[in-house]
Amino acid sequence: MAPFEVHHEIESIPQNPTLQDFIHLLGRNVHAIRHTAKVTINLPGMSALYVEALPPTGEVRIEGEEFRHGIRSLRYRPGERVWLTDGRGHLAEGLLQQVGPNWASVTLLAWYDRPGEPPYPLAVVAPPLKQPARLEWLVEKAVELGATELHFLRMARAVRTALPQDRLKRVAFAALKQNRRSVLPSLHWHESWDSLPWERFPSRLMGEIGAPLRLSDALVAPPAPTLLLVGPEGDLTPEELSLLKEKSCTGVNLGQLRLRAETAALLLLSAIKTQWGY
Repeated sequence: MAPFEVHHEIESIPQNPTLQDFIHLLGRNVHAIRHTAKVTINLPGMSALYVEALPPTGEVRIEGEEFRHGIRSLRYRPGERVWLTDGRGHLAEGLLQQVGPNWASVTLLAWYDRPGEPPYPLAVVAPPLKQPARLEWLVEKAVELGATELHFLRMARAVRTALPQDRLKRVAFAALKQNRRSVLPSLHWHESWDSLPWERFPSRLMGEIGAPLRLSDALVAPPAPTLLLVGPEGDLTPEELSLLKEKSCTGVNLGQLRLRAETAALLLLSAIKTQWGY
């Protein structure tokens, strides 16, 4: 299908319009487009649709909320290519074949195992944040940057607020599809330091104000399952810092500027993503 499909003739549109042509026309004659034409823009890179099971070959059926999202919101049509993810490590490209009243069928064309995923598990540990919007932003961006686990812990100086667990799960799920990831990160809530999965992450880094070790120097070691930890904006208490040292957490200096907790977490994730090259 061509990048642009014009269903009704619009005066002054070239025979083979480009994106620049439409932008120019929108600026000159928005009223005419709104009332005289239906323009379908089929751009590559749309977000993926979720399916519970994604086999390497064959055909899958899209139903329920994903059908409503793909057909009514994204306006997929038969003959178009779509992306599918199962959130468990598989991503596929398919061809939309048929659309029924509440279902659609997709023939699989290509199947991928963990494309673009980090080579090792990558966990983020962060405190609850006072503003829900900032917490949602952290979850969304952590999914986009490749975190495989998100752990929220009530640290001593963190705000005592209820975590919107269901909302955060929906944010992570939406980011999975928007980012076309194959792995949906797991979300966990903790009341104590001991409940964190220390044994699964031999590499442990934490942002520490004034630490002598720079982040770039801490990333020299070969990749391994890594836990990234940031404290609240009131910082970690001396007792918490001592406990984390006992847990073999390496403090790293994130620079001279004071960072919000979510900014520090994303800085660590971005550095890992750049270093590991996934």
